Amino acid sequence: MSASWRDGLPAEVLADIDTLFGTGLGVAQEQLADHGAFLPAALVTTHDGGLRLVVVSPDDLDAEAAEVNVDGMIEDLYTTLRQERGDFRAVAVISDIFLPEEDADAIQIAVEHSTGVAVSAIQPYHHDDDGKWSYPDPFVDPQERLVWPDAVEEAGPAEG
Repeated sequence: MSASWRDGLPAEVLADIDTLFGTGLGVAQEQLADHGAFLPAALVTTHDGGLRLVVVSPDDLDAEAAEVNVDGMIEDLYTTLRQERGDFRAVAVISDIFLPEEDADAIQIAVEHSTGVAVSAIQPYHHDDDGKWSYPDPFVDPQERLVWPDAVEEAGPAEG
């Protein structure tokens, strides 16, 4: 991952972000290996440094298509995170996305810290005919602040 977005950030903030990225990628990869897919979820870092998983149930299941409203689930996660943000230092929303320019699926970990830092790690993934999963190196992009929209960054831009 690019180091430029990390420049000037306090060690505690970087530790929170790194933990959420690492744990989020691990959870998503485990779900892919076990089930071939995963639903959106969130990880939060509490003020005492603990990690907590936050999940929501799909509101509507299209009986004909048997598809889950993933966008609705992500919005529900962000609503829950905004309502409870006073209990958290940092949050990460984990989702399965499609990258049309690469014609590939990817794990997205959108991390937001209460200090104002917001970045997204995106890790493409592939499943071959032999059942093996491959995960090229993730890349980092700026992320819109949705949980703490008015937070002011302590240091450094959230660009990478």
